[in-house]
Amino acid sequence: NAYQKAFSIFDTSICYAIKANSNLAILNLLADAGAGFDVVSQGEMQRVLTVAKNAKIVFSGVAKTETEIEFALTNGVYCLNVESFPELKRIALVAERINHIAPISLRVNPDVDVNTHPYISTGLKENKFGVAIDTAKEVYLFAQKHKFIAIKGVDCHIGSQLIDISPYKDALVKVLALVDDLKQSGIIIEHIDIGGGLGVKYQDETPPEPQDLVNLLKTIL
Repeated sequence: NAYQKAFSIFDTSICYAIKANSNLAILNLLADAGAGFDVVSQGEMQRVLTVAKNAKIVFSGVAKTETEIEFALTNGVYCLNVESFPELKRIALVAERINHIAPISLRVNPDVDVNTHPYISTGLKENKFGVAIDTAKEVYLFAQKHKFIAIKGVDCHIGSQLIDISPYKDALVKVLALVDDLKQSGIIIEHIDIGGGLGVKYQDETPPEPQDLVNLLKTIL
């Protein structure tokens, strides 16, 4: 509810990460509240489909298999969040084989440092998550030319348990510059996935609220 209220000033979808809690009763409550879902495996997507066949589903995660890609495409996935150039090529091959357009968003790595544990930091270039933002345009140009790929968005996830929210702004500034650059090549980005990762209180942390994040991002958005 806090996320929905804070982000209501934008045309926004809030997608719950199934890896946090895949209990079907919880997923059913979230679906009834209007949530979309973020999955990282075929099994997680199957759980969502059990409780909400028409929910918006984004398929994230590294090393998606051809079986998972085919399952996602044939079961109405809203978007595949692509982690690498080889993965995009794998998606293109599967999509062509089954004669199905693949909606994709590219996860870019903005090389932004965040104040969190190094094991859950994902936004630095040495973290090896996503496509380096400096080379992302090349990947998008490949996608633009492939008749079985539909470019939908750009995705950025810089880490988890973030107490300092300023890195979100640093990352988004870089992402928006990429969006403008892609537009010059005729590539129109329909949505920006700003990721998750807002911290929670485990010990003595003072985590930010969703409204704090919106207040930080709304001027540049």
